[in-house]
Amino acid sequence: MNFLKSSLSARLVVINSLGLLGFFAGILFLGQTRESLTDAYTQSLEVQAQIIAEALGESAGDETGDIITPTKIDATDETDETEDTEDAVQAGLIMAPRLDAELTEQILRRIIAPTSNRARVYDRNGELVIDSDVLLHSAAVIARDLPPPSFAGERENISETNSPSVDDDGHKGDVLLASINTAMLGEMSASARRTSKGDDIVLVAVPVQHYRAIIGVLLLTSPPGAIDSLVAEERAFLAKVFLVVLGVTLILSLALAGTITNPVRRLATAIQAFQAAGGPLPAPETVPDFSKRQDEIGNLSLVLRDMLSRLMNRLDTIENFAADVAHELKNPLASINSAVQSLATAKDDATRAALMNILQADILRMNRLITDISEASRLDAELGRATAENFDLSDLLKQMVPLIHGEIQLKIKAQVSVNAQKDRIAQIIRNLLDNALSFSVAQDIIVCLDSDQTGVFIHVDDAGPGLPKGVEQKIFDRFYTDRPDGHDLHSGLGLSISQQIARAHGGNVTARNRINSDVKIEGTRFTLFLPHQG
Repeated sequence: MNFLKSSLSARLVVINSLGLLGFFAGILFLGQTRESLTDAYTQSLEVQAQIIAEALGESAGDETGDIITPTKIDATDETDETEDTEDAVQAGLIMAPRLDAELTEQILRRIIAPTSNRARVYDRNGELVIDSDVLLHSAAVIARDLPPPSFAGERENISETNSPSVDDDGHKGDVLLASINTAMLGEMSASARRTSKGDDIVLVAVPVQHYRAIIGVLLLTSPPGAIDSLVAEERAFLAKVFLVVLGVTLILSLALAGTITNPVRRLATAIQAFQAAGGPLPAPETVPDFSKRQDEIGNLSLVLRDMLSRLMNRLDTIENFAADVAHELKNPLASINSAVQSLATAKDDATRAALMNILQADILRMNRLITDISEASRLDAELGRATAENFDLSDLLKQMVPLIHGEIQLKIKAQVSVNAQKDRIAQIIRNLLDNALSFSVAQDIIVCLDSDQTGVFIHVDDAGPGLPKGVEQKIFDRFYTDRPDGHDLHSGLGLSISQQIARAHGGNVTARNRINSDVKIEGTRFTLFLPHQG
């Protein structure tokens, strides 16, 4: 039920269905229209009528007939006439044979019977020779007179007063007579009409010719509603196809929606589970792993798991940081408390002066701690908001080193530019130099800038006692400090902050002892690495 209520699933199904509906609507209304079907049906009926008319013309005999004036003579026909033709043509007249009713009946039975069309044959006097509707149902030959058309020099149409009011097919008599008149003049007539009942019908009138003489007219009509039936059949077929395709589309849309909405719902449920009653944050393992899908859902799963893992690590870091801050603040507070209690009982000025010095040192240490803690706590947010810029790292070193201590040695082996947060890179350099000055005199400190194909290196070498074994990584922990007397005001956050800044830029800070050829420690080397920005 949740799947059916999903708005995303509903959108997928509706959009796919609307697209399919629009496609079939275009086919239905812009494709094969009624007009095109009517034209195609009319052309088919014309071809059929011409075949029947030619067969009827060929079946007419030459034994008996009337002498008529030729109605249409081909001016380009200059071939020699046969002897039969010469006998038939006298002084410009043509012997026109009459239609044979028996042969006409046989032809219509063979040609019209397999079809649903209606054929009526009229002789040249306008008399109905055969009507296929009566012929095929009763085997009788029906004859009915029509007012004869005029074939004189001034041809006149059949008078409307002598024509029937309504034809058997629902046609007005004048339409039939006009079509027959046109055919009697040697021209084929085709039209599409509607009956009184609203059914469409196609009418084709074709002259029946024997040689060049018109001996009759074939009137071929389609069954009433034939075009409507074709349109209905086409639309019914399209409706069936539409329903089948729509069913397939719905199934595929639901399947597609299921592959999207179900995983998204599971991911959302895993993230939202802890919100109920203020529950704990879920572990990264509780988020479904869809990485095998190799698509956006799989990427979303990986990103959520990674984000949750980072969030949990950040929470752990904050918790540890808070514990470390509390611990570091307790030490100077305890010292201050002890000094104040001792100061109240001190009897001589020397003791009171020593206690005051302790109080001042602890206050300075607390001030340094609070400043560094504040810096460390807002570092992540500031790194995310600040923008990077391109600057020359060698110029930065040339400006900073003399300001910190003019006797520090500076060696520039490569002129390199980096794209980074300039103030934060300067903070790393200041922390490394400050750390070196706490173990070595300035004259023994060497700062070297170098570069290779992987990135940029800034080495800070001192001549101090070196690092105790196993603390190469520990020195970057928060509040870790191991300095000589006189440098106990350091909070132990400088190197940790430097490492955090470097990693935010894709680099890191490392430390190792400097060892000479006699395997003696000659100090410590801190190295800041920044990758080239590709």
